[in-house]
Amino acid sequence: MKLHKKSYQHLIFILGLFILAGSCHDFEEINTDPTRMTDINAASLLTQTIYDAGTRSRAYGEIGNYVGQYWTNTSLIDQRHRYDFRGSDSEAVYDNIYRTLYDISDLKKKAEKEQLDDYLAAGLILEAYLTTYLTDVFGPVPYTEALQGDKLNFTPKFDSQETIYRGNLEKLDEAYALLETRPGGHFIRGGDPFYGGDNEKWRKLANSLKLRMYMKMVKADPSVKAEIATLIEEGELLSSPDETCAIIYDGRFGLQSTNATGTSGSTALGETFANQLHETLDPRRPHMAVLGVDKEGNPINLDEEGNPVYMGVPSGESPDIIRNFSGLSAPYTGMNGKRAPSVLISHAEVEFYIAEAILQGYIEGDASARYAEGIRSACKWWGVQEADIKAHLAKETVKLSADTEEALKQVWREEYINFYYQGYDGWINYRRTGYPEFKVGSAMLTDRILKRMVYPPLIKAVNQENYTRAVNEYLDNGDTMVSSGWWAE
Repeated sequence: MKLHKKSYQHLIFILGLFILAGSCHDFEEINTDPTRMTDINAASLLTQTIYDAGTRSRAYGEIGNYVGQYWTNTSLIDQRHRYDFRGSDSEAVYDNIYRTLYDISDLKKKAEKEQLDDYLAAGLILEAYLTTYLTDVFGPVPYTEALQGDKLNFTPKFDSQETIYRGNLEKLDEAYALLETRPGGHFIRGGDPFYGGDNEKWRKLANSLKLRMYMKMVKADPSVKAEIATLIEEGELLSSPDETCAIIYDGRFGLQSTNATGTSGSTALGETFANQLHETLDPRRPHMAVLGVDKEGNPINLDEEGNPVYMGVPSGESPDIIRNFSGLSAPYTGMNGKRAPSVLISHAEVEFYIAEAILQGYIEGDASARYAEGIRSACKWWGVQEADIKAHLAKETVKLSADTEEALKQVWREEYINFYYQGYDGWINYRRTGYPEFKVGSAMLTDRILKRMVYPPLIKAVNQENYTRAVNEYLDNGDTMVSSGWWAE
């Protein structure tokens, strides 16, 4: 009986195990895809995996914007801000990440064969980033037995979130060591859209991803406070705005941009996000959204002091309630007139983590200075002019409070704003901090804030035994939106 390629693709995308090809009669043929290039160079593989890590793995990115309450849909058609998801919504993240991991596996094999340690390190870093992202969205997922299609393992076990985190910390350490020795030079084959082959920046990226992971882990494992302190003290973290790890669509490496305009009339800023921006009259607002104005061009909505209000609409409400709002601000589809870069982790994010670590007592330092540097970096990223940044930092509503609890809320506010256009990341960080307060709308399908995405529907059928074991062992409320994770309640 012949095994058709189409059947393999359907099965393996659901499992996250990837394409096995062809009609064949022995194992070697089964594991050879006749349509796949067999000798891609390391540079091309690196470019492709970087692009996929920032774009294809974040397919349906607007879902993250709804989940993070950055956007709200004002139509009857798309109600995902009410947690009314389709099965394809989970597949968009799950399947695409595993597809990208398959390409990363090719990159690692190529790098090992040609002794290109820097390319191998890049593969490990991207792998750690994506699998951490995956488990943060879903909880337990295939990890130690993933990517075993060559062994005909189409029903991999699911690993706990803790197992995945600790495994990825080891991968990041391994990557750092490979980049430290630099036996193959600075990505001598090229193909690095992130840092142009700068090993030092890649090492900073590895450490910064570790810091992000530790900041999420610390409640579940307080011992990592020492690791947080060590990373900050040693200082090898993203340290300037130009070290933000992002894919910028500027034509290099074939990564073309598209013009950014206001979104269609069915999308508006979420009230949660809009309120955080208005609290300090954030200068990034005109770069992020369109102000609602009348026919004469005057703002429709003003606050009590006469300041223009970039009006947002509550998440999770019915269209009947949403229609009562006028002059809503439509978010731009990009940044500074161009397609928004795909950010994996920013310099501003790192600065906010350091400020938070100081306030939490993990390490000594000047929290106010790191907080201000984070705001400065984030504003520069959005194209705010220096004079406006200085004026913003001088506002009483922006200056870091002397009260630790209030200061933490200010840092968390800035973290939340900084994750704009990284919607899932903003939601993940909310689950870590509980700030800002997310709205439970009257039309939401649950009376609690989403804690995880449910698994793609067909995974239950094709890997039922391991799926059931994972749900029973790791998910306190089953395969539902309100099951808690390892590091977040």
